[in-house]
Amino acid sequence: MAHVLIGYATHTGAAGDIARAVARAFQSAGHQVRVAQLRDLPEVEDADLVVLGSGINAGSWYSEATSWVRANAAALTSTKVAVFNTCLNAAEPDKHDAALGYNDWAISRSGAVASETFVGRYSPAEAGFFSRVLAKITGKTASDGVDPAKAARWADDLLTLV
Repeated sequence: MAHVLIGYATHTGAAGDIARAVARAFQSAGHQVRVAQLRDLPEVEDADLVVLGSGINAGSWYSEATSWVRANAAALTSTKVAVFNTCLNAAEPDKHDAALGYNDWAISRSGAVASETFVGRYSPAEAGFFSRVLAKITGKTASDGVDPAKAARWADDLLTLV
């Protein structure tokens, strides 16, 4: 049985939904799982695998996620790490690779061995002013593309890491 930490940063709940879908797959396989928002500063402790995720704003992980990765960089080098993001661009085939590239920052600082991007959700009522302006400019409307089944399939691939 492995110990798995799944940490995420979210503003619309999408990354949390993905984190919980990944957690269910690991729990079903008999592993001990801790799911935590990164703003709550979870400890890496004895994790055999750390799965980190964040929503994306203007091509970057949320600040609570980047702050947590910076603060825990040393601890992350002693365990396996996988990263994911939730991003509306992941829904567009011609933008999928760019959306996956938003994880490069986290990969370079955590040594992540797996990376994925998932379609997120956009809720104008929960978005900040600049996010709403950017959404209007790019023609984005309220949407929810979160796919827990895709997250579960990715988690099945991650099981080989523990």
